[in-house]
Amino acid sequence: MTEYKVVTLPLAEGDIADQTDYIAFELKAPETALNKVRGFKKVINGLSLFP
Repeated sequence: MTEYKVVTLPLAEGDIADQTDYIAFELKAPETALNKVRGFKKVINGLSLFP
């Protein structure tokens, strides 16, 4: 099976950081923000096998 290299652009990384910061600090739900980051990473890493 072919494995692809996934590159996240700085703009996308900034968007993820902005979203998780909002959840953690404005909504006062840091655990939810952490789970969201883990979910993003899981999906992004999964793209290497199923783009």
